[in-house]
Amino acid sequence: MSIDHHRVLAPHTIRFCPLCGAPLAPEPVPPDHREQQVCTRCRFIFFLNPKVVAATIPERDGAVLLTRRTINPGRGLWTFPGGFVDFGESATDAAVRETFEETGLRVDLTGLLNVYTYPGAPVIIVYRAQVLGGTLTPCAENDALEWVAAPAIPWDRLAFPSTREALREWVARDPVGPARLPVHARGPARVGGRARRDAGRLSAGPGEYTSGLRGFPPRGGR
Repeated sequence: MSIDHHRVLAPHTIRFCPLCGAPLAPEPVPPDHREQQVCTRCRFIFFLNPKVVAATIPERDGAVLLTRRTINPGRGLWTFPGGFVDFGESATDAAVRETFEETGLRVDLTGLLNVYTYPGAPVIIVYRAQVLGGTLTPCAENDALEWVAAPAIPWDRLAFPSTREALREWVARDPVGPARLPVHARGPARVGGRARRDAGRLSAGPGEYTSGLRGFPPRGGR
């Protein structure tokens, strides 16, 4: 499925004032005189700022929870739970809400991992999180949820640059992570909805935990 770029909010796609409905026109705006879209009637300046995404890296027994996307961008690729911060919502509240909506798990944030920013893209705030409860349940935006140990992170099948950078930082900050997986290491080439038993990944469908991690005891659903 391709992205319809005509439906993306961008400087070249906004045409009308959100306050009065009159046409917008590009004009240089003081003090830096950068070109912005300005209303031809009420003079409202439409500053188009980046959206903010709040995300979590849920942790359990040395593994992280990854989701496989069913929507673009990144359809069929892996990332961690997250989504846009709503108006009137804090980034921390959004991270907890989005994690529950995408995975069915209630989490508590244990700290800020980092903030990732790229030109023309949302600002991504990533928190570390511990699971308090819930039942693993995919949503309309993903079709697989997997607990993944550091050696099995699918580096060649990650959805976004921020996904790769955040997971590399997570591995580096884990006291035993660097010994298990160098920052530059790549995971297995084949990634499926269910992990192979030797892949070092925990695979789960709705409401189940299936342990494939060597040395990790099986966990019951909760």
